[in-house]
Amino acid sequence: MSVSVREIPLKEGGYSFSLDIYHKGQRRQLKTEIQTERSEGREYKKAKQQAEAKAAQLAAQLKIDPSAVFLGKEKRGNDFLEYFEKVMHDEKNNESLYRNALKHLRDFNGTKPLPMGNICQTWAERFRAYIDGLNLKETTKQNYLLGLKIILKQAAEENLIPDFSRKIKQFGKNDVPLKFLTIEQIKTLEATPCKYQAVRTAFLFSCFSGLRVSDIEALKDGDVHQDGDRVTICFKAQKTQRWERLTLGAQALKYLGQAKELHKDRADHDSRVFVLPGKIWGGKILRAWGAAAGIPFNLGWHCGRHSFAVMSLQNGVDLYTLSKLMGHATISATQIYAKVVDETKTAAMDKLPSW
Repeated sequence: MSVSVREIPLKEGGYSFSLDIYHKGQRRQLKTEIQTERSEGREYKKAKQQAEAKAAQLAAQLKIDPSAVFLGKEKRGNDFLEYFEKVMHDEKNNESLYRNALKHLRDFNGTKPLPMGNICQTWAERFRAYIDGLNLKETTKQNYLLGLKIILKQAAEENLIPDFSRKIKQFGKNDVPLKFLTIEQIKTLEATPCKYQAVRTAFLFSCFSGLRVSDIEALKDGDVHQDGDRVTICFKAQKTQRWERLTLGAQALKYLGQAKELHKDRADHDSRVFVLPGKIWGGKILRAWGAAAGIPFNLGWHCGRHSFAVMSLQNGVDLYTLSKLMGHATISATQIYAKVVDETKTAAMDKLPSW
């Protein structure tokens, strides 16, 4: 990564000066307006000094922002939001993550264009502060910022912007209470009528399998296997894109059987085990069902997964095994449930009489 001065002879005598910019094994030539009619003497020395001063200035800028210097202003004038949208469409697996992040980027930026040349760490920190000021869950803020950081990293790899994505501090995890159900609450839910039986069955299945709603929606008949006297499901997790294998317990099998009873309502070509409405409509059904059952918070899909984790730990499943059951990449993601169980034990001890 350097800048050197090139002397180009003129037909009429003397020299013009250009700059050779070297970056990642590539060279870009930048013409200047500096030239001299003489090949030696004071005028030549003065022109060469001007060219060397410009080279030194560009070399300093190259260290700070190599893409601005190497690619030039014409490519950095491209709209970052248009680039973001193009990458979003190319990344099918995470398109929903990017789409939501892009929506907030547009709200933050307004209707004006957003040139690549404006994208820097200061700009990213302002957007982070904007996201932090929204009334969103901590995990939602983390996801939006993660989507932006992935796009920034790719743009940096294409030499469109400086590489500063790692310097953007991710949102920390606040001590927000996890919403989970006790066995008694699950039994109450089961006994409470639900408007949409497929939603009821899928949620209860989540409570005893730990599956995310995205994996429940994607589960096909062919993913369910009889393994001796046990039933195993083999599926590709939608979030991690890793293949998982899970042997189901008796209660999960009960709800899987109920889902099969509902198969008569699905189309002939549809092999889904759980035929669910859209997430928004399904969420409304869950909230109404939870309210009817007297659940003291808004019931959501992920509550089933949380309930599975807490029940597992309360019934003696160790943290390492639970992390495998839930498909976590690291055990640190599972440790939040251990903290909940510890707090539950402490609360139970506090209820003991004293005198």
